[in-house]
Amino acid sequence: MIIQALLDLIKAFILFVIGLFPTLPEAQFDSLFAHLAPVADVINTADMFIDISVCVACVGIIFLVYNARAIWSLIMWV
Repeated sequence: MIIQALLDLIKAFILFVIGLFPTLPEAQFDSLFAHLAPVADVINTADMFIDISVCVACVGIIFLVYNARAIWSLIMWV
């Protein structure tokens, strides 16, 4: 019960601090969504032909191959 009260106080403080930040206008996000809509259309079209989990695996492999030298350096450092 004491821990819950302390966590509630911390939560209230964090929410108070976050509430001090100004809110962003929605017009900026509307233009962002308008620019990202074609990307979402391409992803939805590709999803009809290719499973998304396969795409994620391919992107992960490409990321690993592209950063192989840095990953190997990190392994050797450890």
